[in-house]
Amino acid sequence: MLHFVRNDNFFDFLRLHQDYITMKTWRYLDTGFSNGYENMAVDEAIYLSCQQGNSPPTIRLYGWTPPALSLGYFQKAGESVDLSACAQRGIDVVRRLSGGRAVLHDQELTYSLICPEGMPPFGTTVLEAYKVIGECLLHALKGFHLDVQWVPYRDKYVCLRHPHTRNVNCFSSPSWYEITIEGKKVCGSAQKRGGGTFLQHGSILLEHDEEILADVLCFKKGREDFLSELRSTTTSINRHLKVKVGFYELQARVLKSFEEHLGVTLNKGMLSEYEHELKDRLLKEKYARSEWNLNACHIHNNSVTNVKAHVA
Repeated sequence: MLHFVRNDNFFDFLRLHQDYITMKTWRYLDTGFSNGYENMAVDEAIYLSCQQGNSPPTIRLYGWTPPALSLGYFQKAGESVDLSACAQRGIDVVRRLSGGRAVLHDQELTYSLICPEGMPPFGTTVLEAYKVIGECLLHALKGFHLDVQWVPYRDKYVCLRHPHTRNVNCFSSPSWYEITIEGKKVCGSAQKRGGGTFLQHGSILLEHDEEILADVLCFKKGREDFLSELRSTTTSINRHLKVKVGFYELQARVLKSFEEHLGVTLNKGMLSEYEHELKDRLLKEKYARSEWNLNACHIHNNSVTNVKAHVA
């Protein structure tokens, strides 16, 4: 069951950031390429700061180096990932703040969007926000003349009954309002809500290597059956284009689409000093620690999860 929490700092946010409300100006962050621990710490730092009324609505576009495999909040690492294979390939393993299943982050563009709940045009529910952000991503990919579709709300119930949904891989089945090409998932997203703020982040695949996924994920069926399933459910942008798209070209297209479809102006900015402090603390006490990334006890470990209580 979803619980929506009123943000007591929202009116303070309105007073501190009038330009972001009345002028429809948002902050855009281009943080380039970072490792998985840094990327997840930055997303959460912005999310916590926005909860406290210290950060404006923010869209962040970024990449990953080295490649990383992110786990959903409730996933058990030992049952989902071959940690030895990840280490041999130089792939970091990090746990996300959001739910869902494992995602291999390599040749992709990742976005995150953080803003107060209820802010137009996102509505007040998970699905409303998914739909609005999905429209932005759909429009961006149509700019490359791709035959992209999204999963309507009604079709999700078909997906839930499909055997692919039991896979530990996020891209094995699309969720509501996620993007597909020829019925195969090309973009996966997850959302986190709390304290009157929501965070949605997701991956848009430029390339996709099923062999690597089969090496690093745990699966019950045979390897060839698993590879066949991956090939039938997942694709990437460049598999459908004669001239390949690069990271920065896709980044520019997505940025423009967010501006046009949200009806906002995106001003390029930087992390605030406070956000930097939060990020550093999150790295030290959470994302760089195996207690958070690998162990099931992370859900009940307040010393790891409640970092914001320790930041002045």
